[in-house]
Amino acid sequence: MKKWIGIILLLIGLLSGCLGGTGQTPFIRQYVLEYPPPQGLGRPAVEAMVRVERFSADRMFMGQAMLYREGPFLREAYPEQRWRVGPGDMVTEFLRRDLREAGLFRAVLAERDAEEARFSLTGGVEEFLESWETKNRKALLTATITLLDLARKETASLVVLQKTYRLEAAVAGEGAAGLAAAMSLAMADLSRQVIADIASALRAPGR
Repeated sequence: MKKWIGIILLLIGLLSGCLGGTGQTPFIRQYVLEYPPPQGLGRPAVEAMVRVERFSADRMFMGQAMLYREGPFLREAYPEQRWRVGPGDMVTEFLRRDLREAGLFRAVLAERDAEEARFSLTGGVEEFLESWETKNRKALLTATITLLDLARKETASLVVLQKTYRLEAAVAGEGAAGLAAAMSLAMADLSRQVIADIASALRAPGR
């Protein structure tokens, strides 16, 4: 009986090896955006707090895949490279950091913070990928932001600013690392434009 049990266990081990049971899991590299925050702009535009809500993302960009477009209707992903977090969360976190550094508000809050805030910044990521459609590779970032003034009584006057931004940055490096570097430039440009537009809207007469 012991002899048969040993033979069966041996066969199971051999079959596991043949079926790839000892194969190694591929190493996945994970990338994030990196760029310095903007310098403070001095006096706050308003003595109030803003809550930066978590940005949404179009379904195609909800995951961590690093996507590229080779032509019309074609979308592919780098096989063993990923974003560390999804595009919607990355855009949210960098805008929150940059707004805090810019000094437009008395305080900048996260979605989970319990404090009451007069302003609410929401938005969504509509495009976050690399384009190979021309000879020059480029990172494409499209996002829409909406700034609400929750102190306003009338619904029609709640919206302080709503705008869609489309940024491009040339990809200089190779592969996914080149995409991460170019997308960092696009995100830095997005952040500068959003901050400038918010500052202008908040300092408008009657605000």
